[in-house]
Amino acid sequence: MKLHRSALALAFLGSLATLSPAQQPPKDDAEAAIRRLAGQIAEIAGKQQGVLDRMDLLKRRLRLDEMMLARMESQQAQAAAAVETATARLADLSRQEERARRYLRLRMRQVYALGVLQQYRLLFAVNSTQDLRSAGLYLSALGTRDAKAFGRLSNVRADQARLQSDLAASEEALRTRALDTQRERQTLLAEQSRQSALLARLSQERQTAQQGLEETLAAAKAMDRYVTDLAFRSRVDLMSKNMALARGLLPRPCEGTVLRGFGDFIHPKFRTRVPHPGLDVGAPLGSPVKAVFDGQVEYAGWLSGYGYTVILSHPGGFFSIYGHLDQISATKGETLAQGQVLGAVGENAATGTTALYFELRQGAKAVDPALWLKGETHAADSSAR
Repeated sequence: MKLHRSALALAFLGSLATLSPAQQPPKDDAEAAIRRLAGQIAEIAGKQQGVLDRMDLLKRRLRLDEMMLARMESQQAQAAAAVETATARLADLSRQEERARRYLRLRMRQVYALGVLQQYRLLFAVNSTQDLRSAGLYLSALGTRDAKAFGRLSNVRADQARLQSDLAASEEALRTRALDTQRERQTLLAEQSRQSALLARLSQERQTAQQGLEETLAAAKAMDRYVTDLAFRSRVDLMSKNMALARGLLPRPCEGTVLRGFGDFIHPKFRTRVPHPGLDVGAPLGSPVKAVFDGQVEYAGWLSGYGYTVILSHPGGFFSIYGHLDQISATKGETLAQGQVLGAVGENAATGTTALYFELRQGAKAVDPALWLKGETHAADSSAR
């Protein structure tokens, strides 16, 4: 049902947003120019916001890189201290190696001088059992000492090789990470520079479009029709505003609690992903529902999947949808001011309570209302996601 109603709304709003000039109802030249310039400003404002969001992300990544560089410097200082310690350790190992080598050289000379039968000569030269026992103990101790000397030499060489390998690997890893971070930082700075240039160009384009809009509005207000035709005056006054400039400043459509936020959620029964391009705002039955911005009523009536619904078009190519109303007090074609009541909260079968379904679209694309409503946060029910 939600997928069906979303498709219906998309088709309906798409038909409003994508009509070619030839298909649109005939308009006065002044109105057409005002609408075109207002839409152009809204489009530029949207691009500017996108660039600002991108630049904010780049700044955060730069701060992260700065933290990483600071950590790299700290790690490099620690590595330098470790190198000094390791150098001292290697020097000590070298001394141990030299002592072991000196002892083993001496023993080799002794073995060579005495010949391969040295131990038997010692045993045969004794005159008593006590001397034989002493000679055996001496030969055993000598063998143990030689074995320990060989073991120490082997361990020293293994420690030296491991220490040198660990130091080389640590230094190489630090150098690689530091280079990667520096390259990332340079890339981000270059991208930030490009985004700044793009933002400056968009600001110039917006200023030009805004100047054209103000001149066109001034010309329209100077026409006799502006004085005599109240409908023309209301349309001109409406198009002189721009909803794109109200991001984060719109009032809530009704007082209540956000039961489900913008974005897909998992259906609790069928365990399927369900699109939810709006907000469900829980409120008492009959609570007043108000326009979030000046606009014209494009639809007021029953809409499949939405129940009683009001759709407003706003200057700058925006639409707001107010669904599951208990009653409607607005009529199609009527111009509403921000804060003007257009209906009352009704029952929302999707939430199982009385709640307003509110949706905001830029053209045919749904946008997160939480980013546009004043003081609103992403207060979606996380348990329903």
